[in-house]
Amino acid sequence: MRFKFAFQITLVFFLFLNCKEKQADVETIPSYIPLNASQKRVVDLANLFSNVESDSLTYKIIGYEKRTTNQIAILTIDSLPNTTNIQKFGTEVGQKWGVGTKEKNNGLLITISNYDRKVAISTGSGTEQTISDYDCKVIIDNIMIPEFKARNYYDGVTKALDSLIMLWD
Repeated sequence: MRFKFAFQITLVFFLFLNCKEKQADVETIPSYIPLNASQKRVVDLANLFSNVESDSLTYKIIGYEKRTTNQIAILTIDSLPNTTNIQKFGTEVGQKWGVGTKEKNNGLLITISNYDRKVAISTGSGTEQTISDYDCKVIIDNIMIPEFKARNYYDGVTKALDSLIMLWD
């Protein structure tokens, strides 16, 4: 009787451990990272673009991606999570969304936080070899911010895309 009880306890223990290991294999996405299960190129949560503008940006991005395999995504949000740096946030989002191919790490994410009035261009390590952080800062400061101040979000982003694509080619 004791042997049967000990065997049952041991079996339950091993089953419990096995379940725990499978749970650890599941990748969890922090709740503050917006989901993008459909792999959209433009996720406009802050509603900065009209449908036509969003479609136009998507068309430009997909055309470039087909030509080069370089991947670009745009995310607009109302505000950043508390005590979060926009550059770090953009990098995390780009990684979780899988922007860029694994082999080349050739992704780029433009993140715009409307309420915080912050912008970041986050690049994958393969993209950094062509587009530097300095290039991104110049594009943000000289192209995007002046347009954003005039509430021309689409113009600022489309001009930034044109500059980034020119640098990347």
